[in-house]
Amino acid sequence: MAKKKRTKPGSLARPVRLTRKQLLDGVPGPDGVRIGFAAPGEAGTMTTLLKAAADDLETGHLEALARGQCGTWLLNALDGADLGELLVRAAAAGDLQRAAGELSLPLVARDSRDQVVGALLGVPSGTVISGLARLPGSKQDVLLSILTYAKIKAVAVTEDARRHGIGAALLTGSPLHLGAGPGLTFFHRWLPQEA
Repeated sequence: MAKKKRTKPGSLARPVRLTRKQLLDGVPGPDGVRIGFAAPGEAGTMTTLLKAAADDLETGHLEALARGQCGTWLLNALDGADLGELLVRAAAAGDLQRAAGELSLPLVARDSRDQVVGALLGVPSGTVISGLARLPGSKQDVLLSILTYAKIKAVAVTEDARRHGIGAALLTGSPLHLGAGPGLTFFHRWLPQEA
């Protein structure tokens, strides 16, 4: 009889579906925080936190957040929108800069008083996109790379909230199924860190 394989909680074994409401409300994280999608009103706090962690941080994505134009396509994908279709429309309109903002992932960790104590900004990889754009070949490959390759631009936790696993919780977890087009596991489910 074959041995049953056991997976650790929070392992990358199988994607879990995250709803738009869960992402907006936030999911439980360590030390009583909730980790979720940043609201436009939190852009200033998020910018301050992330600039302290990465002094070369470009703020275009965070300015888009303040305008309500950062990550909205990802939220829409949780409701069934086709990211590929949205991206093709943006490319046809020559608006890939806006598309990069709409495909960015601004996350915050909020404490029990609803104050932002941590932040993470995930963005499409400009290096990969510009590299592919210089190569001969299909522009479709460049568009797909926007959905496929993302990077963590910056992550930060307020000084008084450090050493509680909040930064690690922003960065780790089990993949969540987006359910629309390429980039199906862009979001993660944040679980409390084990002691």
